[in-house]
Amino acid sequence: MVEIEIFDRRYPLRLNSPAEREEVIRLAEQVDSRMREIASQIRTVDSVKVAVLTALHLAQENKENTGGSKELDGAVEKGAKKWIKAIDKALAEE
Repeated sequence: MVEIEIFDRRYPLRLNSPAEREEVIRLAEQVDSRMREIASQIRTVDSVKVAVLTALHLAQENKENTGGSKELDGAVEKGAKKWIKAIDKALAEE
């Protein structure tokens, strides 16, 4: 179990292995930083809008960095679905 904080909200996440801990924390810090950057540019307090725009920016960057590989896109989508389920579960427990 690890607790991350993104955009001033805490999310407890269950990990499959202790090795994931540092990676999850690092990714959460990157997402938090990007959300704050985007929020400062669009000047909104709507965290959902900021999250969606952040996701779109990160997806675009991923596509540009990988050349849009279908295999990698599928892996990213599978990983994203896993984390979305974990965050949805954490939100439902609040």
